[in-house]
Amino acid sequence: MRRGISLLELVVVLAVAGVLAGFALPAARRFYDAVVVERAAQTVVAAHRVARFSAIMRNCRTLLTVRPDSIAVRALNGGDTLNLWFREGPLASGITLSAPSRAFGFAPNGLPIGAANATFELQRGATVRRVIVSRLGRTRIERR
Repeated sequence: MRRGISLLELVVVLAVAGVLAGFALPAARRFYDAVVVERAAQTVVAAHRVARFSAIMRNCRTLLTVRPDSIAVRALNGGDTLNLWFREGPLASGITLSAPSRAFGFAPNGLPIGAANATFELQRGATVRRVIVSRLGRTRIERR
């Protein structure tokens, strides 16, 4: 009886492992991209909710700014500005934001100020999520 493995057996095992890794790594990359983009889309929706509810709770106007490098909520009370919430933007995770930088205002009753809809398209690799904000303040995430 012999102990150990031969060089041929080792080469065959390594070749099979290499082929399996060749199939598994791209799938894992796509899965990771989907998770990161979904998290960024959820952050945009959360920022919108924080801005709206902060306006109601503080009884003052709030301003939400969405830029590739940062997402921030500020309370506007007369001439004073108070930073309420801040997160790094999608660019920090390697996600492209195809919409221009945008600012949303909310009145003390929670209604949006202005009459424009907005769509933020977040993309990393082949994964795309669109965050759609209606002029009435509703948000939804469209997955493709």
